Amino acid sequence: MTLHYERILVALDGSDEAEYALQKGIETALTYGSALAFCYIIDYHNIRELRQESPDLLSASEHIGTDILNRAKKNAEDQGVKKVLTFMKEGPPKALIPGEIAHEFGADLILSGGSGAGTFEKRIFGSVAASIVRHASCDVWIVKNEEPPKPYSSVLIAVDGSEVSTSALYAGLDIAKREKSRVHVVYVLNTPFISSAEYHTEDIIQMYRERGKELLEEYRNLSAAEDISAIDFSVEYGAPKVVIPTEAAKKFETDLIVAGSSGMGRAERLFLGSVSEGIVRRAACDVLIIRNDYLPK
Repeated sequence: MTLHYERILVALDGSDEAEYALQKGIETALTYGSALAFCYIIDYHNIRELRQESPDLLSASEHIGTDILNRAKKNAEDQGVKKVLTFMKEGPPKALIPGEIAHEFGADLILSGGSGAGTFEKRIFGSVAASIVRHASCDVWIVKNEEPPKPYSSVLIAVDGSEVSTSALYAGLDIAKREKSRVHVVYVLNTPFISSAEYHTEDIIQMYRERGKELLEEYRNLSAAEDISAIDFSVEYGAPKVVIPTEAAKKFETDLIVAGSSGMGRAERLFLGSVSEGIVRRAACDVLIIRNDYLPK
């Protein structure tokens, strides 16, 4: 099953990153003939205390949000997107965007800037992009590149043996074929996790190393049918949530990371939970987190 999106939701907040997400959303909608929706969230809980000193703050926020949404809608329609909707709501962005709004619109992709918060909010409260990744039931594309490449030149696909990482493989390969990108398929041997075992650590590491090589060979075979010439496979070592977005991304000069929503193997996931949030928090480039099923039928 090739990568395809029917309904794309883009979170806007007035930041430069959100503007990049806006354009990526328009480009993606035009590529797949998707319906496109823009949302702007007034984080009432974060501005509640400020409203006591500035009663007009909510009204001003609504005016700003309306202007941002109207400009985005016109931009998309001018570029040829056929169906464009807008949403403006009050509440916490990290819950509303991947929850109520995504479900109401029926989104199969959410696009957000790396901050995921308003211009002044992100300075105080930090990014909620990782929270969108955590709560979304569909793919999430986080836009972080300071100068968005057109097209991507180097795509890093993180794999771990799970079905969702195999979906990520197919999604990443599909993007790479369309944009003629170099591809780097990476399996990270989680040495901190393995070293926590009290006995026979070296034996366990060797076992995982061999399993990593076997997995990469499986992914190599799956990739062969996709006819991508510039592709390589490697085993890296360390904590996946650190190695993937920092060391491996730098090593391969990555401008897009594609990973499954778990970001680790089945056994590790039971103990440590998802590292996809860790990838989003640390990456300096765009990140696409896969939840949709792209496995061949």
